[in-house]
Amino acid sequence: MRHIVINQYGTFLGLVSERLVVKQKDEIVEELPLSRIRTISIAKKGISLSVDLIHACAIRGIRIFFLDWNNRIVSAVMGQNQHAVVSLRKAQFDAIKNDNLSCELSKKVIITKIKNQHAVIMYFTKNTIKNSQNSPIINNYNNLIDNLKKIILNTSPDAHDISNWRNRLMGLEGKAATEYWHTLVKLRLLPGDFTNRETRFTESVTNKALNYGYAILLSKIWAAVDNSGMEAYAGILHTDRPGKPSLVLDLMEEYRAWLVDRIIIKLRNQISEYMNLDMNLKKIISNEIHKSLMTKYTFNKKRIKLENIIQRQIYRFAGALVGQKKYKGYSFKW
Repeated sequence: MRHIVINQYGTFLGLVSERLVVKQKDEIVEELPLSRIRTISIAKKGISLSVDLIHACAIRGIRIFFLDWNNRIVSAVMGQNQHAVVSLRKAQFDAIKNDNLSCELSKKVIITKIKNQHAVIMYFTKNTIKNSQNSPIINNYNNLIDNLKKIILNTSPDAHDISNWRNRLMGLEGKAATEYWHTLVKLRLLPGDFTNRETRFTESVTNKALNYGYAILLSKIWAAVDNSGMEAYAGILHTDRPGKPSLVLDLMEEYRAWLVDRIIIKLRNQISEYMNLDMNLKKIISNEIHKSLMTKYTFNKKRIKLENIIQRQIYRFAGALVGQKKYKGYSFKW
């Protein structure tokens, strides 16, 4: 299944015989059967879509996302024939009120995120781990992370302030992320323009590339959450805010490092040649993310495409909310 990203001004998206037709300057540049498409992301102003295409996508459950200048999803078009299950959503809302359950699931998400951040570092340094310069950096990172994971695992709702566990976990997750980015800089795994992680109003091409990659990941997780029947705006860890898909943000944490950070690091030499995040660089990043989603990994002793693993993991998370399954995050092997 393809996740289509359109980011060229003046592009027209239409429908011809059950196929998506992409036109630029009245010339067809690409045709894809709708049966092969999972999401379409519009990442630029000045792009037009036909009503017939929107209608066909709605019927087939293909989500259309619209991104702003900062690559954040600001709107989504979805059909009414969604997979929402009333009993599941009731259980989801009950789980949010259940601090013990929410805390345990949140800890598993955060621990898995940290493990996958570690996997990314080891993926790029496994052949140089004995290097006299890299070894102390990696050992220091491992020690700090091991201590943070112990504190996270011991975190639980406090009888005197039962809701404060979220703030404590988010603070610990933030510390782990800071150490992760600092370690990547020390190991010189990121382009020279990157000094620290920035989201809004960044001038760093590397940070812009990361933000763009996360926006693509967000749309993939959002589609998977919709398929599961859960409410995208009701999270267990991220706080509720108008227009913020909290559950999507919760569940994408596990995949940020491997699916986006790892790809940006692999492309670091190419990114260093760009002065800005232009259309060509966006296309390179989106293609690499798509390739990664199509790559097969081991899951339950079988080789399965990553996008299918993500969907199964989110189904498993939904099962944990209703008490039918135990949730275990997916850790990548380096």
